[in-house]
Amino acid sequence: SSKWISGIASTVSPEESMALGLSPGAPVFRFQRIRHADNEPMAFEMSAIAGYCLPSADAVGDSLYSALDKAGSRPVRALQRLRAVPFGPDHAKMLGVDAGHAGLLIERRGFRRDGRAVEFTRSYYRGDAYDFVAELSDL
Repeated sequence: SSKWISGIASTVSPEESMALGLSPGAPVFRFQRIRHADNEPMAFEMSAIAGYCLPSADAVGDSLYSALDKAGSRPVRALQRLRAVPFGPDHAKMLGVDAGHAGLLIERRGFRRDGRAVEFTRSYYRGDAYDFVAELSDL
């Protein structure tokens, strides 16, 4: 399950501007949520959505991607970066672990079919709760 913490209209930050290819002052929608499994917090996500991709922050109900799909802006391609990070006090508190606890940060940039950026999402996953497996073929 997921619990939305916030969804607001704002202007792009310098980091978001670079990630989304938007000019300074461009509109964005910012969303924060905590993902749970068996009522345990597993991940904290922060998404910045380019303002041209949604009519309003209120357009998002249970699913961000469903709202993007309805608006004709669902990502069809994404680039992700995964790295280990120690949790600071704020993220640790939200995820029910001690500050300094090992976590995984996944940064994702999603793109529309026309190549324009839709989303810049940073997801902080508890390191003690995940085991990633990848299959490689045609090597």
